[in-house]
Amino acid sequence: MYQRKIKIGFIGAGSIGSLFGGSLANLESKKYITEVIFFGRKQHIEIINKEGLVIFKDSKKIKIRNILGFTNPKEYYNKFIENDIKDFNYIFLSSKAYDLEIILSKYSKILDHTKWLVILQNGIGNEEIVKKFFPELKIIRVVTSHGALLTKPGEVKHTGKGFTKIGFPFKEKILLKSEKEQSLIALKVLKDLLDLSLIKTEIVNDILINCWEKVFVNIGINAFGTLSRLKNGQILEIKGLKTLMKEAIEEAIKIAKLINVKIPDKNYVVLSYNVAVKTKTNINSMFQDILKGKKTEIDFINGKIVEYAKDLGVQVPVNKTLTYLIKGLEKSDFNLL
Repeated sequence: MYQRKIKIGFIGAGSIGSLFGGSLANLESKKYITEVIFFGRKQHIEIINKEGLVIFKDSKKIKIRNILGFTNPKEYYNKFIENDIKDFNYIFLSSKAYDLEIILSKYSKILDHTKWLVILQNGIGNEEIVKKFFPELKIIRVVTSHGALLTKPGEVKHTGKGFTKIGFPFKEKILLKSEKEQSLIALKVLKDLLDLSLIKTEIVNDILINCWEKVFVNIGINAFGTLSRLKNGQILEIKGLKTLMKEAIEEAIKIAKLINVKIPDKNYVVLSYNVAVKTKTNINSMFQDILKGKKTEIDFINGKIVEYAKDLGVQVPVNKTLTYLIKGLEKSDFNLL
């Protein structure tokens, strides 16, 4: 049986990128052969090239040795300068959202040789930045609730199973029948690859709704856990924090409706509480960033609500307060607190 070779890149191969990329590199299929390329931080990439990537998942240690890593585009092109470099079928953007413009500029030459660009990031509004650098009809968004943590260079731990959904953020721009057919094939192949990699994936009609739904949960948990230095489940034990979680989510829902996001009629406050219970022992990703002395993605979560509210001339006091407190925390020496 003929096996189709699929070339996949991950720009910003950190925790979630390494989980997805490692899983894709490790798939065994009669339909596909995957070639996976990582672009990431020096220490992580050096270990992967020398010893392989290790994924800790379901009490198992999975060693993956067929990933090739680079720290920058120049290094990649120098490696293959004498060979015919084939285009990427898919490039995943799994860097932090705040690095988007810098990353897209830096990797522009590689993006010119990419068929489909896949945004695997937290937040809302990311695709509006990406379309400045890449054709909007070729952009795919992924929303996932899988958890991942880089325990050390070359090792990633799968910290929690979840859903994965994919779709086109600019689907309304796909007008030609030929474009729609091509796009659907690309989505189905991506779903197939992820499913075979044991990342069960669903194709959805409006991925932006799913982005907002995940942001509602992030708004209910991330900043609160970070500022209080509490694990997800512990936040709910403090009545005042639980009330503020509700108010922050309600502000975000109000903004979503004002900008005509067709969110389903769900109780997102209860959903956020339930996620906090299910992940009660987790330290959220924003809190992890602060512990590592790194910048957070607050501007694409609570901060994006503040940005939309300002444009609309409405007030979102809880999200505004959370946003600026987190920005202040980013500037502090957390170890001295």
